[in-house]
Amino acid sequence: MNLFVYEHITSGALIDQELPASLAHEGDEMLFAVLRDCDALPNLQLSILRDARLTNLDIFDGEKHHHCHIISDQTGFQQAWKQCLTNADSVLIIAPETDNTLATLQQQAIDYNKVILGCLPSAISLSTNKLACAQRLNAYNIPTPESCLASHWNQQKFEHLEAYIMKPIDGAGCLDTLIFDTLPELEHHLSQQHSEALQHSLIQPYIQGIPASLSLLISNDNILVLGINSQNIVRKDNNLIFKGCVVNGIDQVLFSLSDASQLASQIQQAIPGLWGFVGIDLILTDTQVVVIDINPRLTTSYVGLQQSLSLNPMTLLFSLNDGVMPILDTTRQRKHVNIAL
Repeated sequence: MNLFVYEHITSGALIDQELPASLAHEGDEMLFAVLRDCDALPNLQLSILRDARLTNLDIFDGEKHHHCHIISDQTGFQQAWKQCLTNADSVLIIAPETDNTLATLQQQAIDYNKVILGCLPSAISLSTNKLACAQRLNAYNIPTPESCLASHWNQQKFEHLEAYIMKPIDGAGCLDTLIFDTLPELEHHLSQQHSEALQHSLIQPYIQGIPASLSLLISNDNILVLGINSQNIVRKDNNLIFKGCVVNGIDQVLFSLSDASQLASQIQQAIPGLWGFVGIDLILTDTQVVVIDINPRLTTSYVGLQQSLSLNPMTLLFSLNDGVMPILDTTRQRKHVNIAL
């Protein structure tokens, strides 16, 4: 089987602009892990696109059955993207949700009549729009922060004893996420922004608690919890920055596998079309679990799953694609694996 593994930031799609170093590093970490796990499987031919400014990958050295397209200009990218889609049997896409990038790429793969190892574009689009997603979660009684478009702040503002968060309505992770300690600080910042920026930004209360995430494998009617992860999020001035995670680093006393499965089932009902690897960002407070974001794709925590679970996560994904939901023994040891960015 020919599998096209596409990681957007490192693919050469951004060849005409400066490559963001932190995102390229994070993208490479996920890409390396996926290729490593896929290379361990039999009868699998891998294809990728690779930005010419990045280092070569050892997995493609001397390999005749894997192929890496080196991208040095936009024309070359477009040609290689279409060639890989044409030749592929299945496609696994890792891309940010921003500007509907992930949903658009997923739809293009569908238009080529390929098997997509990921979520449906409809589920991606709903998860991408953080305001629409929050409204859907509220409709299903799933705790999530109160949300207000920055452009509507004067009409819908809310008072909050803690700090305020401002972030893109379609951002990925902590990218461009700001924190303001007081209402006057927030409103001063808003007064300096252009109207277009306000229309694409969301304001939420800062939720005090433990940053966490779930690594899930989701089918149309079932869920497997692969990881309950602690997240390392630091503050620098007014910016929140994601510095990595500890895969399966949350104590089961704080949030158990049963709790995680129950929450994931509620989210699955709220957002049909989630399939494959999915990440959920959470805050664990003293009284409840608050859903912050739904990532309809493979996330950074994947990098540590093989070591944490002592198995190849790609075998689980391909079992799912064959219509068999794998089962993990609840007594399986889940090692703490630190992923530093």
